[in-house]
Amino acid sequence: MSSVCELRAAGFVVFRWVCNQVEYLLLQTSYGKNHWTPPKGHVDPGESDLETALRETEEEAGLKKTDLNILEDFNKVIKYDVEGVPKTSIYFLAELIKQDTPVKLSDEHISFQWAPLDKACELVVHPSLQDVLQGCEAFLKKKK
Repeated sequence: MSSVCELRAAGFVVFRWVCNQVEYLLLQTSYGKNHWTPPKGHVDPGESDLETALRETEEEAGLKKTDLNILEDFNKVIKYDVEGVPKTSIYFLAELIKQDTPVKLSDEHISFQWAPLDKACELVVHPSLQDVLQGCEAFLKKKK
């Protein structure tokens, strides 16, 4: 009997404060149904989840570790199946330090948007990802 390897991904929910409101960075994929998602990607062998989140955020959005204030006390894990294979995605939370830092998309994405929670939840569609965003919002409001 062969065991199925679990897929693992990690990324950042990147946010910024604009007029006392949180806006989340979402990227629109250039493949499939062009879904919207925070920057994330597959964990490479020997890489920690946090290292993956940093690498993927830089690759997909052009944002480096020095552009971000990582909120160490927050992460959210979601589990789902991709074509019958179990997948775990872990999201960390990071604030964009300078609001005007440009987002530079890779060829994996065709567009990006900064969106408040309600709009962000409309864009991401998947309930588990909506839960991640709502968790971020609740965490940030409590912290403030």
